[in-house]
Amino acid sequence: MVDAPVALVRGTIDAATTATWLEAIDTHPAWQCRGAGSDDDRFNVHSSSLRLAAVPCLDAAVIAAALLRGEAGAFCRSRLGNALACDIDQCWIRRQYAPSRYPPGHAPHAWHQDGALGFDFLGEAMPPRANGLLAMVTCWIALTPCGAAAPGLELIALETPDMLPPKALNEEAIRAAHHESDFQRPVLAPGDCLVFGGGVLHHTYVAPAMQHDRTSLEIRLFDTKRIPARLRGDRFAAVH
Repeated sequence: MVDAPVALVRGTIDAATTATWLEAIDTHPAWQCRGAGSDDDRFNVHSSSLRLAAVPCLDAAVIAAALLRGEAGAFCRSRLGNALACDIDQCWIRRQYAPSRYPPGHAPHAWHQDGALGFDFLGEAMPPRANGLLAMVTCWIALTPCGAAAPGLELIALETPDMLPPKALNEEAIRAAHHESDFQRPVLAPGDCLVFGGGVLHHTYVAPAMQHDRTSLEIRLFDTKRIPARLRGDRFAAVH
């Protein structure tokens, strides 16, 4: 598993804990009050994403520590070493809706690489080499069933070494650049976790026939000794 660019770890979080987290998330007012500025900068109306830190009873560092005690920990440490830190400000609750239930302003996530986090595509020149991508791991935890009757993720089972420009991230360019066998659309149960490196291309997988919504968590991990310069304004917590 640790040599693969993407790993699916079943049952990372137990059912009772997953249900407790989901209940706490569902009661947050951001989902009902979706207007601009309704929850400061903690809620993104377009992606229906709420910062994990906005839900006081959910501690990103505690969640990350629980993940690292299982199989996901081997994946993370193989890429980042043993001294790990969680970026508190870049941990998110993601909600994707069935196509017939999109709230005003909502849109699924387009193709992207998490390793481009913090890069200003409009104001900066693309880096000439792979050092534009951050060394990081995303732990993506399903809190509801997803990938079949509810939106999930579609990933390319390769760790693309370079940070791609926006023109290479549209659907047509992605399909032309990869073989069909490279694409994965995993079906997840509550508590399952996807772990992948910063170069892995992914986007929301949603189909017209889907009738249910999906809620998930994203935990972003880094090497404590190599905090990226463009994220140094974020709050980090050591994970043990």
